Amino acid sequence: MANTTFTGPVISDNGFIGPVAVTTKTAASTLTAADSGKTIFLDAASEFATTLPLPAAGLRFTFIVKTAPVGTAYTVVTNGGANIIKGMQFNAAGAAGDTGTSDDTITFVASSSVAGDRVDLVSDGTNWFAYAFCTLAASITFTTAA
Repeated sequence: MANTTFTGPVISDNGFIGPVAVTTKTAASTLTAADSGKTIFLDAASEFATTLPLPAAGLRFTFIVKTAPVGTAYTVVTNGGANIIKGMQFNAAGAAGDTGTSDDTITFVASSSVAGDRVDLVSDGTNWFAYAFCTLAASITFTTAA
């Protein structure tokens, strides 16, 4: 596509689409609001937890398994263990997937989740809404810490 030059204001009713920021995580980390919009690849021989920031309206993250978890699981957890994840899981097998109504942990299950499994998260300012897509019905789960 050729370069386009605009001589006046550019207005969009639906927003603009540009490149998505991508990062790869190989160890435990805590995300901030500044990380919003990133696609985060999970890639490690020893799996780990990623902590979400406090919810704020419009924050969004995508997590994708790059290296399948084997010994332990990748987890995505809320800040302070707050039970504010509401979500659903869809799987290629077509089986009934897990749902979350008031949870604090999303787990990419060891020896079940595979490369390409993903979770999209978006916040309304109070909760995190999660949409999980995976190969097997038990590959991604929503739970509350004991």
